[in-house]
Amino acid sequence: MGSNNSDDDDEFILMKHFDMKKLIICTAGAIHMCCINYMYKEPCMVSYNTRMRWLTEVLRGHWKRSVNMFRTDATTLSSLCTELETHHGLKPSRRMSVIEKVAMFLFIIAVGASNRQVQERFQHLGETISRCFKEVLKSLRLFAVKVIKPVDSQFTSTPREIAMNPRFMPHFKVR
Repeated sequence: MGSNNSDDDDEFILMKHFDMKKLIICTAGAIHMCCINYMYKEPCMVSYNTRMRWLTEVLRGHWKRSVNMFRTDATTLSSLCTELETHHGLKPSRRMSVIEKVAMFLFIIAVGASNRQVQERFQHLGETISRCFKEVLKSLRLFAVKVIKPVDSQFTSTPREIAMNPRFMPHFKVR
């Protein structure tokens, strides 16, 4: 019985030593992953042709490039930015101008770009893009209230296109 007990003790010591080695290896691996992920980050947004550089190239280039990217020419885009900034509360931030914010918004709407595509094109974080999109949308809502007004504010007459169309007119009949 004595030799059987010492074999169990030896096995227990080996298992404990093996578990300690596993623990050390796992801990070293976890520390290594933390260093890679949090201390020695590789920059992600490092494209040369980014932000205002790309935007300036598009706006100063052939007018069709601006229309393809933003569905508007450079002059109209500039006028819209001035209007939104001076009368509807859109402000530049420390690192982003009003024209870049509006261009990102129009790029998303015009091309149907996803947040990740806009991140790559404009080299901003997804959170920044979402925040700017909401800021521009808020300003555009205020702008729309000013610009979009019915010809007949009392709606006393039905437009001819509706009155002559049997598909729409039933919805406008007074009961």
